[in-house]
Amino acid sequence: MAIIHELGLEVSVLVDGAEATEYTPDEEAEVDDDFGPSTERHHCYVESIDDAHFAVRARVTSENKIGKKWIEKSPQHAFLVDLVFDGKHSGGSIKLDKRRNPHFQDGAVDCTTKTKRKYRFASVSTVDDANKQRIAKDLKAAKNLGLIQAVVYRIIVTGRKAKTRTSYAPKIAEGGISLAEKALKGKAISHGTTFSDPIKYDASPVDVTFVDSLGSPLAVFYFKYRSKESLQQELIIPRPRSLSIEPDVDNLSPEELRRLASERLLQMRGKNKRAASIKDEDDRPSGSGRAYKFVKIEGGKKAIDLTEDD
Repeated sequence: MAIIHELGLEVSVLVDGAEATEYTPDEEAEVDDDFGPSTERHHCYVESIDDAHFAVRARVTSENKIGKKWIEKSPQHAFLVDLVFDGKHSGGSIKLDKRRNPHFQDGAVDCTTKTKRKYRFASVSTVDDANKQRIAKDLKAAKNLGLIQAVVYRIIVTGRKAKTRTSYAPKIAEGGISLAEKALKGKAISHGTTFSDPIKYDASPVDVTFVDSLGSPLAVFYFKYRSKESLQQELIIPRPRSLSIEPDVDNLSPEELRRLASERLLQMRGKNKRAASIKDEDDRPSGSGRAYKFVKIEGGKKAIDLTEDD
């Protein structure tokens, strides 16, 4: 789970119902989000799987921090976690309050049709298209592709909305994701977010007042989602090692080079120790340095003559 301890807030991604393992990058990624310096940020990676449904879960921790203090002020005090996928608003959000903690969202809700369309990972395919307009459009789409943003605001609930009000129309693609090959050049992006078929769902929307301005949320959680192979390509997780294939030194990271050098040094030290041990045995005098004599005794048997020579 991704936690901002200073605020007592936690957000996690669930893939097919199971909490996804989070990987923290060595260097915090720069994201052009236009939010001010007062906004707390958390960055991590998670693994995405072809056609898997996923959800985002949020929780106020039990620590006596800003999060807990806020929701305990009154039943109307809450957090709104706005969900943005691939740079586009999803049509879904999470409302956290004292009664609903933790809480999650797994799809875009349409209050007019009383339906929900669940979030799903879709693999990204490429086409060899040299059209400049297509490339420019796809470059823009690829900028935030493979990114989940959970934007946290403090809110005060003021009442319930009329269910007849038109719901917000999400901008997420509904089918497969296909981009010009040049738009993805040099990027290890494997998946984007799409919707599954609609299912029946009855929601109860509410009217709220934002305490934090839209341009300065309390916190933002960033989850970059990638396939296992793409995570390996970006060196977020280690590549599998093959005993039959020698690694290409030019493609190894500094950490891998240091590890291989350390292993080689240990091997050389072990060989030197064994060689020195064998040499010591060869140089060591054997026994008393004399040849033993055999003498015949009664019954035709032989015995060793241990008498000293004069």
